[in-house]
Order: sequence, then structure tokens, then C-alpha cells
Amino acid sequence: MKKWFRYFVLFFIIGSIFSVIYSSFDESLPYRSWLYTFNYLASLIFTIEYGLRIAAAPVQYIQYKRAWMARLHYLFSFYGIIDFVAILPFVIIYFYNDSPHLHLVVLAYILIIFKLIRYSRSFQMIGSVLNQVKDELITSYTACGIMLGFSGILMYYIERNAQPQAFENIGDGFWWAIVAFTTVGYGDIYPVTPLGRLLSSIISLIGIAMIAIPTGIISSAFMNMLLEKKNKEKNE
Repeated sequence: MKKWFRYFVLFFIIGSIFSVIYSSFDESLPYRSWLYTFNYLASLIFTIEYGLRIAAAPVQYIQYKRAWMARLHYLFSFYGIIDFVAILPFVIIYFYNDSPHLHLVVLAYILIIFKLIRYSRSFQMIGSVLNQVKDELITSYTACGIMLGFSGILMYYIERNAQPQAFENIGDGFWWAIVAFTTVGYGDIYPVTPLGRLLSSIISLIGIAMIAIPTGIISSAFMNMLLEKKNKEKNE
């Protein structure tokens, strides 16, 4: 894709995100018509881009021998779905301008922010890093999930008699476990029994260590990628 076209589309992506944010302020009321026009124009640009990407899919996905398979792959890919969502306001508003449920379609328009991933090298680098360490992250988060499930169920049975309104079900125990495990500490649900407080202290301490594991994995992989990039630039 030509660089000028990338910047052209990127301008409308950033402008659309800004207009959606700004339209939530009362100060934007005199400019609502302009914001609507800009978003409508942006959706038109995204529609043209969407059509061009469908047409060029066989060139992008050369592993498919047939053109229709490449186009089908793009349509159901992550970027294909995001590109489709980006054109919904243009298509739906044109045909169903008086629909009472039109706001639901426009609400989905906020997913356009994910289009920035395609045009940002930083996002692409982060995605590459996560892809490199996905097995390690899956293992780490699986361990966290097991710990959350165990502590949430156990806390429910410890606290349900002491405060039945706070721990009405195991779902409340899961909510407490997440808050304690991530050390957020909202304070809306907390144990009052001695055994519950002991468990809460242990879970909070374990949570600090467990949350640090995926953070360290991602940081290490990110630093390795930066070093590889610098070495490659020096060799070139």
C-alpha cells in the first residue's frame, strides 16, 4: 500500500475517534452536524478501502491458490471484521436513517480504534512480542485462573454465614478473589472472619508474585526484540 494512502486513511481513523470522543461533550453541540458529516465521509473512505482490500486479498494471502479463498480468509480475519464494522454507519445510516436502534450500530463504531493496529508499528511490535511468548503467557494465566477459582470458592464457604449479603453466591467470591488477587482493593466485598482475613492476606501476597510473572515475560521478550532490531540495524 502506498505511503500516502496509509496516511490518508490514518487521518480519517484518528479523526473519527476524536469526533466520537468530542461528541460526548456538551460543548460539541454546535458542531454536531460537522462531526456527523466527517464521520459519514470517513465511513465512505473506509468502505472504499474495504472494497480495495477484498479485491487485493489474493495478492496479500498468496498461500491460497484460489482468489475466493483468499477473499474469504480476509473477510473473517480480525482486520476484515474490524474493517467491516468501520463501514456499518455509512451503510446502515443510509438505508435505515429513522431506525430507533440505529445508536447500537453507531456504538459499534468505537471498534474502529482497532484499525490503528494495522497502521502503527508500535502496536504491531507489541502483537509480535505477545505472539512470541503466547505459550508462556497461557501457562501463567492458567495458573492465575486456577488460583482465582480455588480462592473464590473457598472464601465463599468461609464467609457466607458471617455476611450472607456480601457473599450471596460463588460469583461474589470470584469477584472478591479478582479484586484481592490484582491488589486493586475496591473494598465493596471483604472478609470479616479471622480465617477469611488470613486467606485474604495470603491471596494478596500470592497475587503480587503471580501478576509479576506475565509482566516479566512480556518485558523480557520486548527487550530481546529491541536488541535484535538494533543489532540488525547495525549489521545493515
